[in-house]
Amino acid sequence: MKVTKHKKARKYMSFYINNFGFREPLLVLVDGTFCHAAYKARLQIEDQLKKYFQCELKPIVTACIITETENIGGPLVAVCQLLKKFLLHKCGHEKNPIAGSACIKAMTRTCNYIVATQDRNLQEWIQSRAGVPLFYLHNNLVPTLVQPSDASTRAATNKTQAKVQVREVDEKTLTSLKRKEGLLVETEPKPKRKKKKKNPNPLSCKKSKKFKDRGEGHEGGSQHQPGVQDHPIEKKKRKRVKLPKHVIEHLKANKEAVC
Repeated sequence: MKVTKHKKARKYMSFYINNFGFREPLLVLVDGTFCHAAYKARLQIEDQLKKYFQCELKPIVTACIITETENIGGPLVAVCQLLKKFLLHKCGHEKNPIAGSACIKAMTRTCNYIVATQDRNLQEWIQSRAGVPLFYLHNNLVPTLVQPSDASTRAATNKTQAKVQVREVDEKTLTSLKRKEGLLVETEPKPKRKKKKKNPNPLSCKKSKKFKDRGEGHEGGSQHQPGVQDHPIEKKKRKRVKLPKHVIEHLKANKEAVC
């Protein structure tokens, strides 16, 4: 087995150990389909599991799985003999055995197990559950631990966030302790000021100026030129200078002499 597979197996199992409370010895729940595939590939299940995980583990089986394999009979007689060699784990269905997949689903809800199965439907169900490692034989030959599913990753993220966040009960106790010690200063909310009515803008109240058109108008009126006042332009008056009488008489005398 390659070193990379050992690293992946340790990485994936450390994820389950840190987030979902898995502990050694690991319990590997083996069903009839996995045992049948290992029998056909001539693999020693317990030896392969120990080589793969490189830690203490126990392959276990339930009475429901053994009963289901016995009922099939035929080519699975040897498989049933292999299953009986594993540690028998109590499942609570001894009196009324159920299907092997249903038994495994009920078992994984109460305890931490690594499920070893080749059943596709059961594999899909395990992938939808959080905290259930899936182990199978890839191409019925290569032992493979599946990467943690999205459901497991989301559940682990939610757990870490819940540990970091402060609970509401803790916040209430902290505030009550601060009040007792006088560390919490409560400030009353300031009353809102009423907005006063403002006077209208004086510039907006000014009357518009009238403008006069200086250009020649067309028929029926004159064109309006912007910027030219409409009111009539006053002509400047010439100032008359009053001459003294002796000057006027002198000017008249000169005029008569010329004539």
